[in-house]
Amino acid sequence: METPKLLPEAGWMERRTLPAFRYRKRSRLVMDTAEEAYVRCDVACGSPACRSCAPTSPALPAAPRHLLLPDAATLVGCLELFELPEVEGAVLLSSVLRELHEGGNMRRTARLRALYSDKRRRNFLFDNLHCAATAPRARAERRGGMALLAAAEWYYEHVGRRLPVVVLSDALAEQFGAAAGTGSAGGGGGGAAATRAQAAQQARQAQHAEPAGEAEDAELEALLSQMQIGGGSTKASSGTAGAGAAAGPAAAAAAGGAGGGRDQGIACLLDSLGLGHAPAMAAAAPPPPPQPPAQQQLQPARQPPVQPLALEPGVHILSALDYWGGCWGHLPAAADVLDSLVQSRAAEGQQQQQQQSREGGGVGGDAFWPHLSSAALEAGLASGALLAGTLAVSRRLRDDATVTVGGQQLLVSGRSGVNRAVHGDRVAVRLLPRDRWRPAGEAAAAAGGGGGGGDEGASAAGQGQEEEGEGEEDEHELMAAAGDGEADVAADAAGNADDGAEAPLGSAAGALRSAAAAGALQPTAEVVGILQRWAGEAVACIAEEDERALEARGESSRQESVLCVPTDRRLPRIRLRSRQLHRLLGQRLVLRLDGWELGSRYPHGHLVRSLGPINSLKSETDGVLVSSGVHWQPFSEGALRELPPVASAAQYMAAVPCAELAARRDLRGPQYLICSIDPPGCTDVDDALSVRWLEPGDSSGSGTSGRQLVEVGVHIADVSFFVRQGGMLDSEAASRCTTVYLVDRRLDMLPALLSEDLCSLRGGQDRFAVSVLWTLDADSFEVVDTWYGRTMIRSRCQLEYSQAQDLMEGRPPRCPEHDSVAPADRPALQRSLRLLAALAEHHRGVRLQAGAVELESAELRFATDAAGQPTTVQVKQEIAMMKIVAEMMILANAAVGARIAAAFPGAALLRRHPPPRRQAFEEVSALCDSLGHPLDFDSPPTLAASLAAAAAAAPPAVGSLILSLATRAMSDAEYFCTGEAGRGGGFSHFGLALPFYTHFTSPIRRYADVVVHRQLLAAVAADAAAFPGGGPADGASAVGASAGLLPAVPPPLPGGEVAARAQVMNERHRTAKRAQKECADLYLLLLLHSKPHVESATVYGLRRGALLLFVPKYHLKAVVHLTDKHGVCRPPLRGPGDEASDDPYVAAYRRSLTVVAAGAAGGGGSGSGGGAPAEEQQLSEVSVVEAGCGATVAAFYPLQRVWVQLSADGSRAHGPRLRLRLLADSHPDAAQAARMEAAGTPAQPSLPSASGTIADGAADASAALPSGEALARTLRRLQARAARLQLRAGACAPGGQRSERRGAAAAAATQQAMALQQQLVPG
Repeated sequence: METPKLLPEAGWMERRTLPAFRYRKRSRLVMDTAEEAYVRCDVACGSPACRSCAPTSPALPAAPRHLLLPDAATLVGCLELFELPEVEGAVLLSSVLRELHEGGNMRRTARLRALYSDKRRRNFLFDNLHCAATAPRARAERRGGMALLAAAEWYYEHVGRRLPVVVLSDALAEQFGAAAGTGSAGGGGGGAAATRAQAAQQARQAQHAEPAGEAEDAELEALLSQMQIGGGSTKASSGTAGAGAAAGPAAAAAAGGAGGGRDQGIACLLDSLGLGHAPAMAAAAPPPPPQPPAQQQLQPARQPPVQPLALEPGVHILSALDYWGGCWGHLPAAADVLDSLVQSRAAEGQQQQQQQSREGGGVGGDAFWPHLSSAALEAGLASGALLAGTLAVSRRLRDDATVTVGGQQLLVSGRSGVNRAVHGDRVAVRLLPRDRWRPAGEAAAAAGGGGGGGDEGASAAGQGQEEEGEGEEDEHELMAAAGDGEADVAADAAGNADDGAEAPLGSAAGALRSAAAAGALQPTAEVVGILQRWAGEAVACIAEEDERALEARGESSRQESVLCVPTDRRLPRIRLRSRQLHRLLGQRLVLRLDGWELGSRYPHGHLVRSLGPINSLKSETDGVLVSSGVHWQPFSEGALRELPPVASAAQYMAAVPCAELAARRDLRGPQYLICSIDPPGCTDVDDALSVRWLEPGDSSGSGTSGRQLVEVGVHIADVSFFVRQGGMLDSEAASRCTTVYLVDRRLDMLPALLSEDLCSLRGGQDRFAVSVLWTLDADSFEVVDTWYGRTMIRSRCQLEYSQAQDLMEGRPPRCPEHDSVAPADRPALQRSLRLLAALAEHHRGVRLQAGAVELESAELRFATDAAGQPTTVQVKQEIAMMKIVAEMMILANAAVGARIAAAFPGAALLRRHPPPRRQAFEEVSALCDSLGHPLDFDSPPTLAASLAAAAAAAPPAVGSLILSLATRAMSDAEYFCTGEAGRGGGFSHFGLALPFYTHFTSPIRRYADVVVHRQLLAAVAADAAAFPGGGPADGASAVGASAGLLPAVPPPLPGGEVAARAQVMNERHRTAKRAQKECADLYLLLLLHSKPHVESATVYGLRRGALLLFVPKYHLKAVVHLTDKHGVCRPPLRGPGDEASDDPYVAAYRRSLTVVAAGAAGGGGSGSGGGAPAEEQQLSEVSVVEAGCGATVAAFYPLQRVWVQLSADGSRAHGPRLRLRLLADSHPDAAQAARMEAAGTPAQPSLPSASGTIADGAADASAALPSGEALARTLRRLQARAARLQLRAGACAPGGQRSERRGAAAAAATQQAMALQQQLVPG
């Protein structure tokens, strides 16, 4: 009997050695290298219809219209067109991708990889470098289009000559006799036919000029017909860019050089065309006159065809313009992008010609200097004369930017200094001489957007000439507590602190170190080159003045040039050229920058797509997604085919195999009381909790006599059971990484059948789960045993947070008709919830003692009308049950993290949180110092304890400010692979004070949890194999694994792949977080635009002529200027008519006011002049006074409570902008807000306000708080407030009026505190 073959026969045929030479830049040596290529005969073509090749995934369409083989230049230049969902059937050659990879950036590489790895696009990566029929025998054959032509002919023959094969290359189209851009893209066919006739005639003339014995005209025509170059039998509307024989000496030499290749089909074909032996043909056909590089893109535009181009079977060589215009011109999205690309390339060519004709060394038309060459940049960076970093542009002064190098910020000022770089570019900068450095405080004020209103007004006026119609600069920024810190330049550049890690130790680096040591001057620099352009997409709209001009001219097909204004104020205007501009009027557009030439005032770009009308809520939200980098598409058919073929979970669970049930631990018995606790309306329930009280004779409690044991479980949806590793659904989930929760929609990571049904742990229904079960001592919470594994559960009830809270506290249900808890289960469930609360509090105390930091943020919830417009906003209120559930999830994540770290020490996916940088805590540290509670940075526990003490001792608004500032100062947590942890960062989680932590509890909405589930189950399976009889508990086996007692377990994914996926997860989570924040900001601004709100705010900083405010309700930081851009004072509004700008009396009164600053900075002065020195952070008072008599109109102090009006003004280009206006306490709106606050919640005594005294506030508070608990709360606040006032009184000049006034207020607060204490403790 024949022995069965265990492995297939080897498919490789021969080994080829390709010698080459490589120049090494660092050593400046030429190295003799050799590359080995193993040529195979079994390389698949990717076509599902091919019976000779093995099936592949991804694969080409089953019945494509044609196959498309692009070259490197066309693939990159038309990448937006290849990314259209309608474009499919592209064969990407490995030689082309290798050429791009050698000189491309990572962002472009990721986009190219998505073209062939995303199965939905139905493109294919063909390894032509190792296919026996197409592999080159010399490195020179990879270039010049020969590898592309060889692969095209092979595909045409391989598919049985049934399909058109399009070679998409401008260079080859021009080389074969037709300039790229000629031919008919509109389907007319006349131009193309004429071109083919001329090409055939030229070929015949070249044939007759050669010696006798060459091929006859009939044979030539047959060959030309095969290649679709000459007068073949193509349709009149084919639009093929023909290839004539008279291609010019250069083209003939290039093609003839390739004729010596080993591919006999191509070589014979070129020889027959007269391209294999160039001398005779070159003599017969004089070269055409030279053309400028951009001339091929300046052809007259053609109207898009009604029907796509029809191509006959054969090999077609088409230029990009011919192909996209002819085959995809009927698609409006493709037509718009193509037209934009064409005009952008034309503009680029014109700019290059102008630059080449201009004498070198001069300055551009807008005072720009030429960038250094690549060689000069490399030499400068290597020697240390130049420094590299990422440019971060200010939101408020877009001509100012910073570049962070080695933790030191370099200030780049002015358009000439920025020198055509845009926000996000990685640039090379040169330090300016030391005499041009700026004072540190002045530079910080410039980076932050200026100090007083006079400075800002001057800046805005200067901007008005450059950016017409831009209007006034932003005065404040929305910064949610959970935001990513993109409010100003300093925060923008903080994330780029590592850019200088690779900077060499040279003169520039030494100057930076000395500047950092001195600290008095801010180094300044100028951009001398761009190392890598920002690769993002800009959301923009056509400038309003250009739209008016286009509307006045009417619809026209002429080429027009307009300026587009990005919504991101850090980006400059972008010049867009197109013949379809009339279709883009009033639309929100997505643009991509192409370049910024020396003589142009603005960069030029091309259109990617249109999002919809401006001010449409959907288009604005889509713009937020684009700006944040979130790309979402519906799930592919292949991914949906991997779902179970059922309509509901009930149908699936009814047919679960017995083997699957036997492999799981059954937790559906009556002794298991399982419930889920989630927010209202939650449909993707991925976690549940359980408590089971163990009897003394229970097997789980053996050996534990005298103790009451309890089993506590955390049950998580078993998503990994339904999402097969390596499948299409797994690939799409990995690319999304997380569910994005927006105000108006939810972008799911998994299809709804899984996220809302099969995997959702609904009440009363059987579900698969992965569980962690702890056996605990019910009194000390000591862990006796831990079990991990797959289970089958049935949740007894599905609770909301408020329901669980009421049940735990013994309150009756608020809505009995909607209560899902059976009356018989209420006592047991109440007992279980109270145990979970005690367990959560115990572990929380352990973490706090170890140094955990509890921070604070605001989560906004919006109510919308039928049209989707926001009507109200509420801040999510925290209740105790939320913290209990969160603590249980933290406990499970920590346990699983330790388990997989022990099982896979080199490949476990964990999550870490590095300690914060002390420099980031400067603002919150100064605030705590002013309160008399300095922060202790000696260790994480002392820092957490001092931060909590400062927040607890301060008034509620100030405590919220401290925690909010601390949240922003924290470093970001990140995923990492344990095998890569040696590169820095460690394993621990600083914020939670845990040595190991991961994400395990939300696999429906986080892909990291799916990976962790697979790792945990692999570790459990290894333990089961090592101990077939049950063996030790999982907790013991984890210890054994960490001690090396168990055999090494192969991880589900190798460490390198886990590390790569962790980087993608971190990026996806950052973009999702940014999108969620910006979407919430958009809805809040839209609401404030329609309904201005009046809220209380706390002054946490003073500047000359400006207040730094914190609005605790929204966790919003803002700067409110006391002068406008003309330097006229803006006092707090006392009535609705105070803001009337047309009232001459109001204007005259405002002009008579001035702003005076006093305190540690010394002296006073108007806020409208000068910069903002660093000493202004120590100001003790800023007042608005009447210049004539010196009377004080309003005075502001640190930590003072004020009223502000929040509103938003509309901006067509940038969207709504936040506006804050100070209100006096006597303003009707402020008085009404104070009454509503007092009626809704107990009135809280505040710090001295702009009008009124502490005694008045305390008296009102005492009258409003009749209960003992309220009196105790008031007593604590009054005591803290009295101590703070006493400190302020001591800081004033002795014997001064202000000192006496503050001392009296402190004494009054002390007396009231004593009176309240007498009420609480009589006698």
